[in-house]
Amino acid sequence: MNKRQGLMLCAAGLLVVVMLTVFARLGTRQVLVKRAHMDNFITQTVLYGNDELQGHKKSAEENVKIEWEKAYPFADIDRVKKREWLTAQKIEKKAENVEKKIGEWTGKNLLGYYKLAEAGRGYAAEIGWGLVSPDKDRLLPLGDGAWTFAYPRDKDAIQEKSASLADLAQTVAVNGGQFLYIQAPFKVDPYGDFAVNGMFDFSNQNCDDLLGKLQAQGIATLDLRQDLHHWAQAEHISYHDYFFRTDHHWKPETALRAAKVVGNKLREYDIPVDDSHYDLQAFAVEVLPNYFLGSQGKKATLSKATPDDFSILHPKFPTEITLNIPEKNIYDTGAFELVYDKKYVERCDYYGLNPYAMYGYGDMQVMDIENLLLPSTDKKVLIIKDSFCDTMAPMLSLGIRNLMTLDVRHFTGSVKTYIAVHKPDVVIVMYTGVETGNIDWSTHKDKYDFR
Repeated sequence: MNKRQGLMLCAAGLLVVVMLTVFARLGTRQVLVKRAHMDNFITQTVLYGNDELQGHKKSAEENVKIEWEKAYPFADIDRVKKREWLTAQKIEKKAENVEKKIGEWTGKNLLGYYKLAEAGRGYAAEIGWGLVSPDKDRLLPLGDGAWTFAYPRDKDAIQEKSASLADLAQTVAVNGGQFLYIQAPFKVDPYGDFAVNGMFDFSNQNCDDLLGKLQAQGIATLDLRQDLHHWAQAEHISYHDYFFRTDHHWKPETALRAAKVVGNKLREYDIPVDDSHYDLQAFAVEVLPNYFLGSQGKKATLSKATPDDFSILHPKFPTEITLNIPEKNIYDTGAFELVYDKKYVERCDYYGLNPYAMYGYGDMQVMDIENLLLPSTDKKVLIIKDSFCDTMAPMLSLGIRNLMTLDVRHFTGSVKTYIAVHKPDVVIVMYTGVETGNIDWSTHKDKYDFR
């Protein structure tokens, strides 16, 4: 037997061992745990590394399916095109679910799956195998323990995106409202990170181009990158310190400061704002040490990334809100912490849970928050958002009476119809602005498709 045949036999043997561990874990879960209700040394050993498989609890309930396209129909799509879109959407959704289930199944049932991934990353680093994914989510270190995704230049698509935003601004004006585009910051310092900024990552350049085109059309903008830059200079800290090291999002403390900036801006639009609770001193900060491995850390794995501390902000002042999240079948009144989905922090699970999604339940299609302790007003603010607002929007609601949010990546109805029905006084689009490429008009899931 030659060397090649020996290696092939070793690989085949390894695959057999892998499949045997998968079947052993499946059998233990289905027979010993679920049917015999056993929880002992044997089951815990076989299912080691996966608390969900060891337990008897059911996984989190699926979100409520809401046919938003019926409640907020599209006025500019004929029946044939709409039927084609709905069919394509169902097929795409099934494909996404299959892909998601395969990933989840592999992580749960393959013994040591994440350890194998970590070992692979570590081995690649040891031998200097600098393979970089050609995807848009290219992962790069920033030199101080922080990681970032890098995105290409997007000059050609900026014109299309600015035109779509301008069309939305016109829709808002027709319905008696005012429009504001807010540029959320990206983790790469627009005035630093010279080894990455403008070399490998062009997120800030894309944001500059978009803001320039909007301003040239007379559309109001607010650039939160400027605020973070000024804070970093005044406080003599790194720009990266306002973000998680292992995630592309900002920290909840940063989101709270941003809420104060946005609140002050809303005063210019005649929105009553109480900014007395936008300072960190008004909160008790619960810190979960080494608790969060973000999107970038998951990709780098624990072999290269160090988990972040994760903060939960608890108001020290009286609060009372009404929270409406149709997707979660939530319509409830209570303290501010109703907006916290605690299941994401019930245990430390670096690869299986996303603590950031605790704030505002993550990327919800629709969420309304009414602050009942503020003076009654009919003024309404709608934020069309991405995930940066998952933390910021709940904080902003502490100072304004009526806040509505919409995530068009998941909302299946017409944004224009939604605005025409609810007639918000101010519509904000707040995006971090790193997505590249032209708008996908075929699925109604593109964040710049405001039809």
